[in-house]
Amino acid sequence: MPFGIIRHIAAASHLGEAPLWLPTSGVFLWLDLHGRQVHRFDPQGGNDRVIASGFAENLACLVRLNDGFVLLVTATGFLRLDPASGDTTPLPAPLRPPAGTCFNDGKVAPDGSLWLGISDVDEGEPTGSLHRVSAAGVECIDRGFVVANGPAFSPDGRDAYFADTVSGNILHYALDAGGRPVGRTLFASVPADEGMPDGMTTDRDGLLYSAHWQGSCISVRDPGGTTVETIALPAGNVTSCAFGGEDGSLLLATSAARDEDDGPRSPHGDAFVLRGQSRGMPEPEFDPAWLGREGPPDP
Repeated sequence: MPFGIIRHIAAASHLGEAPLWLPTSGVFLWLDLHGRQVHRFDPQGGNDRVIASGFAENLACLVRLNDGFVLLVTATGFLRLDPASGDTTPLPAPLRPPAGTCFNDGKVAPDGSLWLGISDVDEGEPTGSLHRVSAAGVECIDRGFVVANGPAFSPDGRDAYFADTVSGNILHYALDAGGRPVGRTLFASVPADEGMPDGMTTDRDGLLYSAHWQGSCISVRDPGGTTVETIALPAGNVTSCAFGGEDGSLLLATSAARDEDDGPRSPHGDAFVLRGQSRGMPEPEFDPAWLGREGPPDP
């Protein structure tokens, strides 16, 4: 059975992103990056509400922490977020984005390391990079990107995927038994008429789900890079997706507003809950103690 929309969340966000399922609470969190809001969606009652807002800078991504809290990465910093109250407290920053850049998408790998992308603020120059934060500190995995998006990982932790959004490419990194990258290849190229690859996730079978900016869809690819399904959505700029629900069968997709005035009832910037036959996995947790361990300076 193909995926179908079971709930339309009329959020009208500026730039919806970073959906995250919290198994203990039974809710999704997601962000409006430029609206500087944290949303909390309860699939049981269908209620979506803003639990935190008014941040001093744009937001970037969310990951689960192993102390029951959530890591909220902003454009230049790190905050511990209480997912119930929305209260935040500062956390140490193991790295800072260089001038003219900002943190963007990030996710925790099966080995517990945090993969975090840095993008050019003006989205014009290839000054972005991809970093890995682990117990050993911080290492730069790759660089030369305009917009860094999507880290996603295979269930066995031996494959990482990354969206070099502006180039239209999805990259694959082979990982060793310790979770460190040992090789990079081109996984897939998205044709220009299908938009650009944005946020990503994987399911229990190792299929990769990639949101398409300016593409109105989520593409599903097998481990060889072949598209096996295309999930159409009413929003033009689909930004990210994440599995959740008690059985992992829900897929929450976020989107962004378009540059033109879409009107008060536009679906652009809304979020969508879908259900299909595939099942996802809870995102791994990150140890906040690792944030205090700086790595060697970038060359």
